Amino acid sequence: MKYLNLGIVAALALATGCINSVNTTENADKNMTPTHIADARFITDGFLRDRLALRNVRFSPAPGGLQQVQVEATSLRVGFWDQIGGPDRYHIRYKFTWYDQAGMAIDSVLSDWQDKWILPGETVQFQSVAPSPDCKDFRLNLMEGK
Repeated sequence: MKYLNLGIVAALALATGCINSVNTTENADKNMTPTHIADARFITDGFLRDRLALRNVRFSPAPGGLQQVQVEATSLRVGFWDQIGGPDRYHIRYKFTWYDQAGMAIDSVLSDWQDKWILPGETVQFQSVAPSPDCKDFRLNLMEGK
C-alpha cells in the first residue's frame, strides 16, 4: 500500500511537469495609446467562455483608409485537470465579418474560418484589416476546433 501511494504521488508529479503553459512579462508603464472599444457578446458555448477570456478589443484606422481590429484573448486552460483530457494546445476556429455603413455584410476571404492553436496561459491576438474602405464595423465569431 505504501508503494502504491508513492507511485500515485510520483505519477501526479510527473504529469504536472509535462504540462506546457506560458508565463509572460510586459512593460508595466505602457507607452502605447490604443483605442479600446466597448463590445457586446452573445455566448452560446459556456465551455469556450470558460476556457478563452476575451481581454479587450482595439479598433483603429490602418494605412490606405481601411479599418483594423485586434481582439486580445488569453487561454484559461492552465490547470492540471484542464490538460488531462486533451492536447496541450487549444484549437480555436475564428472568422471576421465586416459590415458597411448600412450594416450589410461585405463578403471577402476574411469571412472564411481560420485556425489558431493556443498554449495554456498564452495571450494571443485575433486581427483583421477591413477588405474595403466602405467597411465601418465588424463581428468576430469564435468556436472550439475539433
